[in-house]
Amino acid sequence: MEITVIATTHPDYQTPKKELDRFGGMAAGVCYMAHDFATLRAEDEAKTFRRVEMTKTNGHHSVYDHATITLYLHCIPRVLEGMLDNERYMVSSVKSGRYTLHPLPEDEQQVYDKWLNQFENLIRDEYQNHFPQYFTDNKIKKLAMENARYLTSCFTMVSMLHTISYRQLNYLYGFFSNYAERIAKSSHPFEKKLYPYIVEFVKLLQKTGYIDEQLTKNGKGRQISMFRERPVTEYFGDVYATNFRCSFAVYMHLNRHRTLKYYMQTPAVPKALEFYVPELIADKPDLRAEWLADLDRLRDHYPQAMLVNVSEMGNLEDFILKAIERKCSSVLLETTRVVNDVLNRYQAALASMGHAGAAELAKMQKGAKCTFPNFKCPNPCGFALGINEKRKI
Repeated sequence: MEITVIATTHPDYQTPKKELDRFGGMAAGVCYMAHDFATLRAEDEAKTFRRVEMTKTNGHHSVYDHATITLYLHCIPRVLEGMLDNERYMVSSVKSGRYTLHPLPEDEQQVYDKWLNQFENLIRDEYQNHFPQYFTDNKIKKLAMENARYLTSCFTMVSMLHTISYRQLNYLYGFFSNYAERIAKSSHPFEKKLYPYIVEFVKLLQKTGYIDEQLTKNGKGRQISMFRERPVTEYFGDVYATNFRCSFAVYMHLNRHRTLKYYMQTPAVPKALEFYVPELIADKPDLRAEWLADLDRLRDHYPQAMLVNVSEMGNLEDFILKAIERKCSSVLLETTRVVNDVLNRYQAALASMGHAGAAELAKMQKGAKCTFPNFKCPNPCGFALGINEKRKI
C-alpha cells in the first residue's frame, strides 16, 4: 500500500481556476484510466481539458470536489453563516459569540452590557463560593458572555473561514442566486432583512474568479437547505426524525454537528416572536420580566433568543456521537437540555419496540458524558451540578 499527497490547499497561494479545472479533469481520468495517476499527470493538456468539458457538460461534477477553496468571510450576518454551514461539504471556523465580542448597534450594546454584568454577578453569587476551582473569574466572564449573547441579533456581523470544494463553491453560487430571486419580492420582514446580504454575497462569489456557469447548473433542483417550512413526520428507530423548539443561538450550535441534518422554519414576524429565558433567571420574576422587556424592544433585530421551530434527522449511531459531544458541563445549557429531550423520547420509543438501542441510550440518561460507561474525561470539571445536569448555568 502507498499513500501519496497529490494536492493541498496552500494558505499563501491562490490556485488559478484553470488549474482547478485541470485537476478535476485528471480526477475524472482516474475513473476511466488504463494506467496510473502519473500517466494522467503527463498526458497532453488538451486531452485533459476535453475531459473537463465532457464532465461539466454531462453533470459528472463530483470530480471537482477534490480541489478545495478557503474563503475568509468578514462582516457577514450570523444567519448567513448558518446557511453556509447547513450545506455540505464544508469546514467552518467562526469568530465565537460565546467567547469574543462583536460590534453591535447601540441599542443592542446597551442591553448586552447590562446583562453581561448581571450574569457575572448572578453566577458569582450562586456558584463561585461552592465551586471556586471551576468558576474562576475568567470562566464566569465567558459564561456571562454566552448568556448575554442571546440578546444580540441573528444578523450580528461575524468573521469566518469557510473551506469548500471547487464544485461546492459553484453550487452555492447557484443556490444563493436562486434563493435571492425567490425572496426578492417577499413581504416577510425576516426575508426582507436578509435579502440584501444574499445579493451582496452572490456578487462577491462572482468576483472570486472561480464561478463556472457549467458547474452552477442545478439539474436536481436543489435549494438552500436551512429553511424547511413544514415539520418532519416524527419517527424513532435505526434512523430518526423529530421536531422541537429552541433558540436561534442553539439552532446554530446544533447545526455544526455535521453528521446530522437540521432545518428551521423561517422565523415569525417580529410581533409574533417568543423568546428563550435562561434558567439562571427563569425562576426570578423581576429579572425574567426585565429580560423579556429588553428582548421586546429588540424584536425587529431578530435576537438570537428568539424561539424557532427545528427539525432534526439522522441515525442512531450519529445521535450517540452527538450526545457524547453535547452532554457536558462546558456546553451551552439550553443545548444540553434539547439533546436530553430528544434522548429521552428516542430511548422511550426504542424501548417500546424492544429495540436493542434502547439499552445503549439508557446508559446516557444518568448525567453528563463523564457518567457514560467507558468514557473518561481528560479534564474533569468537578462541578457536581454540571455532572448530574442540575445546573442552571
